[in-house]
Amino acid sequence: MYKIQDLKKYDYFKDIDINYALDSLTGVLTRTNILGFANYLVENNVEFMMGILDIDNFKLVNDNYGHKIGDGCLQQIGEGLANYVGNEGLVGRFGGDEFIVIWLKGTSYDDVHAYLDKMYTKADIIRKKVTVMNVSFYVTATIGCASFPKDAKTYDELFLTVDKALYRGKTKGRNCYIIYVENKHKNIEVNLREQYTLTNMFLRISEIADNKIISKDDKIKNIMDFISSALQVSEAATLFKDKRAIFSGDGYDCEIDEECLKIFEDLTKDNPIFVYSCFYKSTNQKLLNFVKEKHIVTFIVSKIIVSNEIFGYIVLFEDKITRIWQERESALLLYLNRIVELLYK
Repeated sequence: MYKIQDLKKYDYFKDIDINYALDSLTGVLTRTNILGFANYLVENNVEFMMGILDIDNFKLVNDNYGHKIGDGCLQQIGEGLANYVGNEGLVGRFGGDEFIVIWLKGTSYDDVHAYLDKMYTKADIIRKKVTVMNVSFYVTATIGCASFPKDAKTYDELFLTVDKALYRGKTKGRNCYIIYVENKHKNIEVNLREQYTLTNMFLRISEIADNKIISKDDKIKNIMDFISSALQVSEAATLFKDKRAIFSGDGYDCEIDEECLKIFEDLTKDNPIFVYSCFYKSTNQKLLNFVKEKHIVTFIVSKIIVSNEIFGYIVLFEDKITRIWQERESALLLYLNRIVELLYK
């Protein structure tokens, strides 16, 4: 990918052997060299932005199509990133499905925002269909980034801030870019990632459901509040067929009527869980009108069965980002269905 002339213009690579500088699969810099370059920039007090890009759910590509297809995907993403960065910085493979982007042309929030927004919306690098050996699939990615010396004074501090931003992007549902902002992200504890494992969430939900003091509806309200916080979703709600709705926080002010319930009934007719996002091509005009009216970007819904009848629905909404719903969210909804069934049976 990179040629010797692409690297020689940077003093760090003046004595580099191109054969050892590049990742053998993708042709971008190796982990050692991209990190070494970042450290060199810090030592020489050069302003730059550093981002880590993580391809979303890449394991599923390897599992579903094989490692050869996965390798082809990595090659295409690496090439696209290198071409996008061009002579304004460098790209390296951090490892596995992660790439590091170093951009030397701007460190202000507005500059970085515009740069990444173009990468996501117009540059045809990610959020796109990738075709490898006649196999096509949609690829999204999550980026966390920070700038030196604006956000950190040392290389180690910079790496930590980038990691916090990337972690925040993953907890928001992936398929997004997060620019480190101190007052928003400073207190993120990356080493506490296991706090909201599926097992821990199951235990917490059970504790709430077993509370003997509060009412059933209050239990559901507390569970929805917990889910909204743990998953960092815009809203979590339980919609009952008797036209009651229990939201976390202030709620979407979603009007629960027969039409609304009919939409969810149709969506979950053949499967217990349905996922809607802007990638989902629907001809269901009622559904399209619903998400437009409620300003919903994506949601995941599951039906609640009590005594062999539909009792209601559990819905997780996003109103700002196109979240990539994970397997744990589906498992969580199925578990919540059982909890509601036991509470109201």
